Amino acid sequence: MTEDSKIENDGVARLKRHADLVQQLVKQVPAALAKSGLTLEQVSRLHKVIQKGVDDFNEVQELVNEPGLDGTYQRAASSLAKIWSHLSAAAEARMRDLAKGDIGETGREIPEE
Repeated sequence: MTEDSKIENDGVARLKRHADLVQQLVKQVPAALAKSGLTLEQVSRLHKVIQKGVDDFNEVQELVNEPGLDGTYQRAASSLAKIWSHLSAAAEARMRDLAKGDIGETGREIPEE
C-alpha cells in the first residue's frame, strides 16, 4: 500500500466516523442545550467537546481535500463541516445567553432548529 493510499483510506475512514458522530450529535446537542436549569459550566464543557470534534474534523477535511480523492468525499466533508460549525455556534450562543443570565433566570428555552 502506498503512502497516498494509506492517507486516503485513513481520511475516508475518519470521515465516516465523523458522519456517524454528527448524526448522533444533531439530535443530542439541541436537546441538551434546550434543557432548563443548564449551567454555564455544563454548556462550556459541551462546547469544548464540540470544539475538539471540530479540530479533529479540520484534519479530516485536509485529508479528503487532497487531489485525486473522489469528489463525493469532499462534498460530504463540506456538509459535515457546516454541521460542526452549526453545533459549535449553537453552544456558543447558549453560553452567551447564560453568561448574561437571560435564560437561566427566566427559564426560557432556546428553540430547536
